[in-house]
Amino acid sequence: MIFRWITHNIEYDVNALLAGGPMSGNAEDALRTRRGVCEGYAGLFMELASASGIRSVKISGFAKGYGYSPGQQLGKFPNYSWNAVSIDGRWRLIDCTWGAGYIGNDRKFHRAFDPHFFFTPPREFIYDHLPEKEDWQLLDHPMSRGDYEREVYVKPGFFTMGLALGENSAGTLRADGEVVVRLGTTHPIAGVAALFKGERNTDDRCAFVQDELRALVVRVSPPDTGEYTLRLFAKATGDTGMYAWIMDYRIASSRRLREFPAYPRKFSAFDTGNVCLIAPISGLLKGGSMQKFRLKIPWAEKAAVVVNEYWTYLERDREDLAGDVTIQPGTVSVCAKYPGREEWDTLLEYTGK
Repeated sequence: MIFRWITHNIEYDVNALLAGGPMSGNAEDALRTRRGVCEGYAGLFMELASASGIRSVKISGFAKGYGYSPGQQLGKFPNYSWNAVSIDGRWRLIDCTWGAGYIGNDRKFHRAFDPHFFFTPPREFIYDHLPEKEDWQLLDHPMSRGDYEREVYVKPGFFTMGLALGENSAGTLRADGEVVVRLGTTHPIAGVAALFKGERNTDDRCAFVQDELRALVVRVSPPDTGEYTLRLFAKATGDTGMYAWIMDYRIASSRRLREFPAYPRKFSAFDTGNVCLIAPISGLLKGGSMQKFRLKIPWAEKAAVVVNEYWTYLERDREDLAGDVTIQPGTVSVCAKYPGREEWDTLLEYTGK
């Protein structure tokens, strides 16, 4: 397979990209040196496809690649190249460059084969590839340049996990306090979020992500005014592997967070246990108050809220575990006991004021 051979044998020329000068798109150079940029990858694919009797074209356009941030406007001239190939009279989209790997924060090329960019469905490809010629979108209703710039920045993992945007396709979210995003799911998904202001990662208690009945729900409360990047990661519930980066939003905040933490701190056992928090959502609880706790913890034998080493056990209430707890200043933890384990797992941690 031509796509697989190129992605496994041609290395992206990061030095040429970072130098900012003219970059060779010659297919012979890419084949000879085993290095190239997008022009070289696309040119080599077209030459090898032609030699194999396969009809293909090289497409020029705009891509949301290395260095892109949500809401960024496109330049005047195209900055990227990829291919389309005709199979049984139907055009299919291919990107050998991104299929080969990626440029990391260390400014080095990391080879990581990604089959998502082989015959990518046009409705998915358009989120990060805008061809100069509209026809090559291969869509019944082509996207305008303005809409492309405004769309949310999604990564391949978003599609491979079966997520759906619904009404959350805008890349910029206006925040006057809390922002809530609901992404459709086809199976249980565990998610985490990171909120950045510039290069600085804010406290993890400014965002809270959980699976809520066929939706991955993201709650975020920016700590101050200004612009933020909300980066989401996800994996299938029960998967012991790494979370995959799935998307970025730009958040324009017009209000400062009055009380901190906005949400409880979530521990890994929360996601592996397929837990869903119903109440309380706020991470800051008033000392001396009686607080109702309610969670779905499907596989737990027992659950309890721990306040200053005093344990209040939650009771079964249909499908939930619930109970009233008196809050005291300090750390308030929600823990669960699972079959076959002697130790209790911490699910959530609140702050009592």
